[in-house]
Amino acid sequence: MKKLVFSIIILTFSFSCFSQSSFFDNYVYQSWSEFGGLSGTTANDIYQTRDGYIDIGTYEGLVKFDGVEFTTLNRISNKEYDFVSARTIIQDSRGDIWVGSNDEGLHRISDAGNKTYKIENGLPNNSVRALCEDTIGNIWVGTASGVVYITPDGKLINPQFGAGTTANGVIASNLFCDDHGRIWLTTSNENGLFLCEDGVFKPREEFEKYSTYFATAIYQDHKGTFWVGLGDKGIATMHNNKVTLLKTDTLLDHTPTCTILEDDNDVIWFGTEHGLVVYANNKFEEYKGAPELTDSNINRIIQDREDNIWFATDRNGIGKMTHGKFIMHRLGKTVNSIVEAPDGKIWAATDKGLLCYENDEPVENTLTRYTKDLRVRHVEATTDGKILVSCYTKPAQLIYDGKTIKSWDSDNGLAGNKVRVAIETDKDEYYVGTTTGLSIIHKDGSIVSLKQNTGDLDTEYVMAIYKDTHGIVWVGTDGGGIFLLKNEKVFSHLTSADGIAGNVIFKINQDANGNFWVCTGSGITRIKDFDTTRISRLECNTINSENGIGTNSIFQIMFDASNDAWITNNHGLASLSMTEIEELFEGKRQSLTTKYYNRNDGLDSDGATSTARAIIDSMGRLWIPLVDGIAVYDPQKIRKSTILPLVQIETITIDSVTHQNTGELIVLKPGTKRIDIKYTGISFDAPERLTFSHMLTGFDKDYTIPSSERVVSYTNLAPGKHSFLVYAINGNGLQSNNDEMMFFYQKPYIWQRPIFWVVLFSLLAGTGIAYFLIREHRIKMENIRLEALVQARTVDLEIEKDKSDKLLRSILPDKIADKLKETTGDKSFGEDFENVTLLFSDIVGFTKVSSGHNAKEIVKALNNLFTRFDERAKDMGVEKIKTIGDAYMAACGVPEANENHARIMIEFAKGMLRDLAEYNETADIKFQIRIGLNCGPVTAGVIGTHKFIYDVWGNTVNVASRMETAANPGGIRITEDLKEHLSDQKDLKFSEPIECQVKGKGKMKTYDVL
Repeated sequence: MKKLVFSIIILTFSFSCFSQSSFFDNYVYQSWSEFGGLSGTTANDIYQTRDGYIDIGTYEGLVKFDGVEFTTLNRISNKEYDFVSARTIIQDSRGDIWVGSNDEGLHRISDAGNKTYKIENGLPNNSVRALCEDTIGNIWVGTASGVVYITPDGKLINPQFGAGTTANGVIASNLFCDDHGRIWLTTSNENGLFLCEDGVFKPREEFEKYSTYFATAIYQDHKGTFWVGLGDKGIATMHNNKVTLLKTDTLLDHTPTCTILEDDNDVIWFGTEHGLVVYANNKFEEYKGAPELTDSNINRIIQDREDNIWFATDRNGIGKMTHGKFIMHRLGKTVNSIVEAPDGKIWAATDKGLLCYENDEPVENTLTRYTKDLRVRHVEATTDGKILVSCYTKPAQLIYDGKTIKSWDSDNGLAGNKVRVAIETDKDEYYVGTTTGLSIIHKDGSIVSLKQNTGDLDTEYVMAIYKDTHGIVWVGTDGGGIFLLKNEKVFSHLTSADGIAGNVIFKINQDANGNFWVCTGSGITRIKDFDTTRISRLECNTINSENGIGTNSIFQIMFDASNDAWITNNHGLASLSMTEIEELFEGKRQSLTTKYYNRNDGLDSDGATSTARAIIDSMGRLWIPLVDGIAVYDPQKIRKSTILPLVQIETITIDSVTHQNTGELIVLKPGTKRIDIKYTGISFDAPERLTFSHMLTGFDKDYTIPSSERVVSYTNLAPGKHSFLVYAINGNGLQSNNDEMMFFYQKPYIWQRPIFWVVLFSLLAGTGIAYFLIREHRIKMENIRLEALVQARTVDLEIEKDKSDKLLRSILPDKIADKLKETTGDKSFGEDFENVTLLFSDIVGFTKVSSGHNAKEIVKALNNLFTRFDERAKDMGVEKIKTIGDAYMAACGVPEANENHARIMIEFAKGMLRDLAEYNETADIKFQIRIGLNCGPVTAGVIGTHKFIYDVWGNTVNVASRMETAANPGGIRITEDLKEHLSDQKDLKFSEPIECQVKGKGKMKTYDVL
């Protein structure tokens, strides 16, 4: 009796499990601890940084995880890090990573340089318990003795605590920044929930009604509601300052909550001291799955960029919960075949009867009740909606028209009672395959059986039946190959001798192009362009384990709308690219990229049986029969994921010495024998299916075929620059959008440099021809001497010509010099210019100033001063005309016209005064000059044939000279004509008119330049 009760309880529990769906049904949990590569069983914190890595805080250090490998960072592994333990982790808005250690202070890891904060820097305590960043970039630090925050410029500030609260006695447990940028704090103290307002932490009065409580977690969801863990008092919500203590009927009601997270699907996750609870679809549900999580103290929950949920636990390391790609119908019994009826219902044949699904929900009907506990091996739907049910015992073969059930067995003439498969070949006519022969049921109910003893079938065990588009029925057997029938007669027999992979036939079907696909125990065979008139010359292509599919036993192949093939085999379920298959058959590739699905994808099963028949339904979804239920997969839904994988180059090992990748150019010394580049992909959605393609310029011609290898080696690189590029492809075929790059420069040996071979070849060539040169040397010496003499004379002439040309250009303007060089005979000539500004300057009291100095000193002083004027003239486009004693004459507008001549000469005159002032600062003989300017027409040219100079003449010149005489010492005097010429130059300032007597002109209005 006790055994019976126990059985009933178990059955009731099993039924409830199968009939009631759970939020966690389609989540897959995977965990890592010290046995899975994590350093230690305690994970204090978990965080995903921008580079994609999962960072884990442990007592052994900061651990970075790429989905495959763990790397521990601490001061033991790398002296750049000044900590051993990592208790809490965040990455701020600037990209810096902050690590709070157990008793070693706070550590900032930054590209700008790492920094450590301890008690001596202003930290209240070296045990850092909580971290968060506010909206203006302050980093808040909760320690075992209070709270501080660090401003973006590095200042540590101690916030105040309200009256009655001892700041130094505060043991921080959580810090949280809400939607308004306010900082919340929970502490290990009684009634330890605080909000920082106006720089002061104040306790929340709303919770005083609970007298003594311990706040263990706080979180704000997207609706603005706060969720607060109140220790063993349960979980409370606060909205608009109204607090409600919830009744969840889960462990939340009596177990302290350690961490809270709302994911992108509005599901709220609660990590407690003894397991996990979620709030989804307006109800709370407790996780009762993997033992690694059900009773764990969960320190932190996060969601990564691919929507996986991660857990840091106290005793069981870390865990990842992934939303499975498959909808699992966990039935606890083997499913053998699935079919979709014309009305959209899904029928499933199991070892314990027939199941029916309507709108993906199980329903009962006459047929499901009739077949209960029958071992059904196959189910088929006819075009008019009848359901064919093949049983492995009496009543053998059933047909259901929606109202009545009819059956056939060996008593009615069926070949046997163990029916494996049945199809409708024509309306109301059926081919039924048994383990002891093939039976054909006619419209009138009569049955014809084909068996060994009738001489029709060499092998009676029928595994598959298929009617093709030509009306031919293909009958696959267990070891006897395929029999082809037309008009109920066998007219051909195909075996491995005819090109098909094997003689154990699991399934036969056609693709959209009419090609036949035969699944056997020795591979898949495609029969192209099948023609009954040339069966002996079948065009067959086979795929097997040699082509990368991992097995030879292929149970079934199907084709979805996205040109992908799906296969079931003894390794499970896999997908293949039809494009790759075509390339394989065309000889363009040797292997296929086979994507297998497993528990990490949500396919939590031991797989399908060898005879199971899966389908692709009218919505493109795969229904896969399994040994313990049904898995449904929607390729289109899965392909909607747009999260691209990331790729990182981690290290380079150069002749056994490993270096971190810094992004800088890596210089390899001559003779470097081997480099190993280690890279990784960051995608936690089935990381084991990540593949990589890489290329090294100057070594590889193109990117390599994608593979799962994460280290590539190169030996004896050619000298020169190389770029290594790598990209990652995740399990959904999405490629990282940017190649990760690393740059090398392989330094060459001396003999590997082109110049070495140039020199060597030159030496060899020189040695080879030296003999012939010596023989001809004596003959050529005299000619060479004479030619050298002529060349020397020519060079001397050129040198002298250059000297004379330079001398001529130092005396005359370039234009005039060129004209004189081209002129033969009389060198004199003149030109008229309409608009020219003339300048005269003179040293005031030169005779008196120079007295007491010898000629050498006077010439040196004048040369020093006039050289400054010459350089300024050259820079400003002013033509120096000549110096006459201590006078300096210059012009602008000759020998090349210049429309800005007046302004240029004013600026030149001012510059002369500045040059004079600069000269006088250090000169032994100090001078004072006066300057006069006038503008107007002049005649310019060269006179004479000996000692000629370029000069200007005319009334304009004379008046300019008079202006210099009329000028005050240190002043610039101009004529009224020049002032009028400068009337549009508003920035120039002039004195009031000054009348002065000008020789030959009488009284003239003149002006001083101010």
